[in-house]
Amino acid sequence: MAEDDLRDGIRRARDHALTQEQEELDRIAGGGTAEEQSAASVRLATRQAVREALDDVLGEQSEQPTASSKD
Repeated sequence: MAEDDLRDGIRRARDHALTQEQEELDRIAGGGTAEEQSAASVRLATRQAVREALDDVLGEQSEQPTASSKD
């Protein structure tokens, strides 16, 4: 596997983690039981750690997800 292919794969994994972070933020903002919000918070922290580690491997900084407003 070429270095560029490897970096592209890592970027895709990082971008996927970022998308999943946004989904967890949406779950937290959407309410639910305290248990559901706690579980989403744990998943969010895990996904953030993975994304940040992949950013470090790539030597890049990805966007931070933002909480969606539910109007």
